[in-house]
Amino acid sequence: MIWLAAEIWALLLLAFATGAMLGVWAATARGAKSRASEAETLGASIKAAEPAILLDAPDGPNDDLTQIIGIDPATEQKLNALGVFHLRQIAAWDKGAARWIEIRLNEPGRVVRERWAEQAASIC
Repeated sequence: MIWLAAEIWALLLLAFATGAMLGVWAATARGAKSRASEAETLGASIKAAEPAILLDAPDGPNDDLTQIIGIDPATEQKLNALGVFHLRQIAAWDKGAARWIEIRLNEPGRVVRERWAEQAASIC
């Protein structure tokens, strides 16, 4: 009798583990597919254009770009390396410039989705 109960519990645990692994696999496969289709959609509809206001060095002290929701210190460093130091630069971006930045940051759709240009314009 104890042997039968132990076998049932072992089979239940095996079924649970299998279901959990299949669920994780399905979620990651679906997430990767949706990110890829989002990138393709953005790439097809918007031509990436280098922003006209990239600087070699900041005009005066750097603005705190982390005031924009979605920009952390690491992203701020990447933007500085690209030539973006001031909020006014971000506020002047159009969709093509935003797409160009997204490509350089390897984050398709992020700048538009998080509305960095609108946030920068309201902060300036």
